[in-house]
Amino acid sequence: MKEKIVLKSTHPEEYPDLTVECKVIPNDKIGEYLDTISEDKKFYAHKDGLVSARIGVPGEKITTTLTTVVEGREYILSEEENTVKERDGYADVVVRNLDSTSGEQYVVKHSKFCQTYEPYEIKQCSCGQSARYLPVYDLRLLTQVDENLIIMTSWGAPAVCLAGSYIVTYNAEENDYNTIEQGAFNSTYQKEDTYQKKLKK
Repeated sequence: MKEKIVLKSTHPEEYPDLTVECKVIPNDKIGEYLDTISEDKKFYAHKDGLVSARIGVPGEKITTTLTTVVEGREYILSEEENTVKERDGYADVVVRNLDSTSGEQYVVKHSKFCQTYEPYEIKQCSCGQSARYLPVYDLRLLTQVDENLIIMTSWGAPAVCLAGSYIVTYNAEENDYNTIEQGAFNSTYQKEDTYQKKLKK
């Protein structure tokens, strides 16, 4: 099954939107699809990009915008609005990627944030306290794809993965996968050769 999607131009006065055709992969078929991809396209990596973080205000709306570059032109890959909530007595954390090409911000549950990030630098500035964090070391398996895809995530949302970008495996047994855009990977992840070494043993 294939589906056409429209990538909105970030500079419509200079160039138009782009229509691309994507193969749609159901959530329970992603593992099978990844098995068809050659081993030289698979490797382990960990996220190492700096982020800034603040406690959100319950009810606050946060728009997460991801961009991508196709043939030297920038387009909006996805745009999603989330609402900050209070859960278990703690408000969600608003995180912004400082090294990402998109500089996107997103909402993270407080307990998950504490498990995922560790303090890097806290300093005082004219606007108050500023904090930056680094991701906790967590190795993930990534697979680079050679065609435009839409994968259905375990939480029911579609995720676009353009040719040259990556599918991230979180838990294959639970069909837990996501995507990462090529430029975002280059700026926020560190590649390791552990996977290839493992194959050679």
